[in-house]
Amino acid sequence: MTTNPLLQAYDLPPFQAIRPEHVQPAVEQVLAENRAQLAALLAEPPAQWDWASLIEPLDEMGERLSRAFSPASHMNAVVNSPEMRAAYDACLPLLSEYSTEMGQNAALFAAYQQLSEGEAFARLDTAQKTIIEHALRDFRLSGIALPPAQQKRYGALQSRLSTLQSQFSNQLLDATQAWTK
Repeated sequence: MTTNPLLQAYDLPPFQAIRPEHVQPAVEQVLAENRAQLAALLAEPPAQWDWASLIEPLDEMGERLSRAFSPASHMNAVVNSPEMRAAYDACLPLLSEYSTEMGQNAALFAAYQQLSEGEAFARLDTAQKTIIEHALRDFRLSGIALPPAQQKRYGALQSRLSTLQSQFSNQLLDATQAWTK
């Protein structure tokens, strides 16, 4: 059994080892792990959230996802093949759904809100405060305050937008590759 290079630690992405069949399993595994970690994180919240108990674990989750998908995204753009394109496109709805879940997670929003209103917030540096303020803005832009039916509609629109963006990128890439002088 071979190991998935997208799930291994690396300094530089092992582009030569990455195959289309690695992409979706890696993304699915990281998303499942991230969801489990988020559930555990929010299951027993501390009396007061702080940077180390909330933001750092979330940042690590985002970094794991980026390390699994970014090399595949890059390869889709520069060494595009039908197989890589299919693998990349298969992940877009998964990533869109995950992003919407994160942006509409009421417990996560409440944790950010508590952090921003707590005494620990005053001790953070300007960059940390800005990160939290931008996260709260992003929750609002993701429809956290919408009724459930409208949140679901927002998720559907985000998924459709992701599909359309990929179609546009694919058509642009095809046109560029087909051009000759």
